[in-house]
Amino acid sequence: MSETENQTAEESGSLFWHRVKLVSLIVIFASPFIGGWLAFYVFELRPESGNYGQLVQPVRKVEWPLLTDVNGDEHVDGFGRKWTFVMFAADGCAERCYENLYYMRQIRTLLGRNTMRLQNLFVSGRPLSDKTRAFLREYPNLVVIEDYRDSELLQQFALDGEPAVGATNKLYLVDPDRNFMMHYPAVNEQDRVLEDLRKLMKLSQIG
Repeated sequence: MSETENQTAEESGSLFWHRVKLVSLIVIFASPFIGGWLAFYVFELRPESGNYGQLVQPVRKVEWPLLTDVNGDEHVDGFGRKWTFVMFAADGCAERCYENLYYMRQIRTLLGRNTMRLQNLFVSGRPLSDKTRAFLREYPNLVVIEDYRDSELLQQFALDGEPAVGATNKLYLVDPDRNFMMHYPAVNEQDRVLEDLRKLMKLSQIG
């Protein structure tokens, strides 16, 4: 083999290894993106939400009807520019209902300086029992609606795959713009619910 041929072979070999290195670098830098794409779109591995509550997607604008509470006060078009926690009880209040009303009050209190940004609402599908009325004397800041069965309001909180509104004592969260945007199971971790609310109120400039 001539000197020229040797030089050409060496240059070809050098070019080959330069190409190998270049391709290797491209693979190294692209692999996180390729891996992420495969995980998200092929294997459907979705990252968990940072919220404890389940987001409503898309959010729904709540059209509040005129509500008259047990004190005779009328609430027109909701509760102003406040976050609103709503609990429905289709068949009156039982033990889980009492527990969640207690936790709703505690969560509101523990918001500290943001306490007044949250309004708690309890809607009973039956007239209140004497036991429930006695229980609610300790809840002066709770708006209570009794014997209420307006399907137009209830259907606004209906969720696919979930029991009928009021069948369980789920918690529903409406933002100050009247968007129903998050919900929690009847049996929940109150500390995590409180953490969600603190985050939302910190991020939000409304309400």
